[in-house]
Amino acid sequence: MLSAIPDVLNLTALQVSLFIMNLRLILPAAAAILMMVPSCTPYKEPPPPAPADPAARTKTPEEEEKIRAQRAQAKKEDEAKKKADEKKESGDEPEGIAEKDPTDDGGSEEVKPPDRKAEIQVARPVPGKPGFVFSPFNNKVIDVKGIPSGRLVADPTFPASEKMHFRVP
Repeated sequence: MLSAIPDVLNLTALQVSLFIMNLRLILPAAAAILMMVPSCTPYKEPPPPAPADPAARTKTPEEEEKIRAQRAQAKKEDEAKKKADEKKESGDEPEGIAEKDPTDDGGSEEVKPPDRKAEIQVARPVPGKPGFVFSPFNNKVIDVKGIPSGRLVADPTFPASEKMHFRVP
């Protein structure tokens, strides 16, 4: 009866070692392939949660009070501007002269018109390029080599009829 069992168990030591070496090469390769297969299949991500409704957010009483105070302040400023505009339109007060205070001792001061120099903008220097500046009007690069700092310069990118001026930094 023993002769009926196949000779499978009669392997030599060399055959066993070759089989084990093949397994050491095949198993990691098979594991790598099996790990790559799921990574190649498309993954359906769940949709992102809906953004919270800002109107549904409740405000604390401190925040509500702060908002009310800001609205009241803005309303007062708007009313003051409207009154000032109405006075200018009606001609009650000449422009550029301050109102006289009845408690004043007669030494009232006139409000001076703003200086023309304060309105003139200063160009910004181009970093890493001495002698070049950015125009304050259209942000284009302008060559100002040889022009001293503080000098008033006409912007060459504008036509002569517009006369846009700036100061060299």
